[in-house]
Amino acid sequence: MQSFVMRKTVMKNIFLLALVSATLTKAQITFSRLDSLFAYAEKNSVTVKTATQQSLLAKWTKVAAVANTVNFRNPLSFSVTDNMLLPVSFIPASAFGGKPGDLKAITLGQQYVSNFNFNPQIDIINPYNLAKVKSASLNKELTELTNLANKKNLFESMAAAFYNILAFQEQIKITKQNFVAADSLVFIVKNKFAQGIIREQDVNNSTVNQLNVKDKLNQLIVSLEQQYNSLKILCDIPPTTKLNILEPLDYQPTAYSSELKATSSLLFKSTVLQSEYMRSELRANRISTLPVLSAVYYNGWQQNSNNNLFDSKSVWIQSQYIGLRVTVPFPADVNKLSQNYTSKVNFRIAELNAEHAKLQNDLTNQSLNLEYDKNFASYVIVKQVYELKNENYNKSLNQYKEGILSTELLLSAFTDMLNSRLNYVSAKAALEFSKSKININNNLK
Repeated sequence: MQSFVMRKTVMKNIFLLALVSATLTKAQITFSRLDSLFAYAEKNSVTVKTATQQSLLAKWTKVAAVANTVNFRNPLSFSVTDNMLLPVSFIPASAFGGKPGDLKAITLGQQYVSNFNFNPQIDIINPYNLAKVKSASLNKELTELTNLANKKNLFESMAAAFYNILAFQEQIKITKQNFVAADSLVFIVKNKFAQGIIREQDVNNSTVNQLNVKDKLNQLIVSLEQQYNSLKILCDIPPTTKLNILEPLDYQPTAYSSELKATSSLLFKSTVLQSEYMRSELRANRISTLPVLSAVYYNGWQQNSNNNLFDSKSVWIQSQYIGLRVTVPFPADVNKLSQNYTSKVNFRIAELNAEHAKLQNDLTNQSLNLEYDKNFASYVIVKQVYELKNENYNKSLNQYKEGILSTELLLSAFTDMLNSRLNYVSAKAALEFSKSKININNNLK
């Protein structure tokens, strides 16, 4: 019996372990390319989801503006009234055979009155509402461009985090390898000290060098985790989910691409459309003081009785008409006059912004191209520096083993080699990021 219980407990623990393992496995997301990261953000980022909702709002605003051009009103009313005290009127008594000059008090009206009215109205010509359709259409286009600009900024931030992660991962790998090399240097230096060839200060310096490499490794690990957290925020990935970026940096010879030029016009198009929208709003406010022509129809039934409500002995009296109505906003509404002036100022501001945006857009493209040129030139130089520093270190290590180089110069060569190798990684990541920024700007325009 005890053996059965033990087996049951073991099986239960195995099941729980498998369940936990499966849960942990599910809570992992792996990306091998930047494009796959963008695809994930398209489906899961709150920024993209919010943009979708804003587009829907702009769409329905336009639908409402189109429907409002006729401004269909369908007032339907029904009322019942119990006149508990009817009004008293005084009329000349002579009308009833009385003495001239006297007044007779009479009660007019009936106590119970029921009304049912159907009074629809539709605008035939409403200049203001017609003008608002144009504004709604421009607002919809402007919302799409704004969402596109937000998406561009999101993708640029994601690309920055992506290439920072690639750089830190590569630098951690390199630093770990060089930590082993630093440990070997300590071993070599200690052997020479044991042989009485070098001083104790050299041993201390080699140990300090090893500790510096270890500290650099710890800093890189923390920086990598911070970049992963930044990417999770941008993509709205839960904190408990493990995120993996598997794409390594490509160190194959990179040729300069003269065809890679930024050609985005998103900023300029957005400000021009903003200016057109403000012009449309100004036009709509200006014609808001024009008359409105409407078609009206009325159909009503009324029942009057002194007996009770809904008196079966009383008939329902019907009245009906159809016609045209011209509504003139006179005197002019002060609020509309104020809106007209505000729209005029906003339109002028939008025009100035559009003029500035043309220059800013061109300079932004030029800056992206210059950044690519600068990063490519830096990458070529840093690569050459690393190759030379690496060659110096290998030669210095051989010379140190032969006893013709000091410990200080060896450690200096090691530090230079390590720093140049890490700079090489950073330069490569910066070059790839500048290329991705140009591609993002050219694709989202």
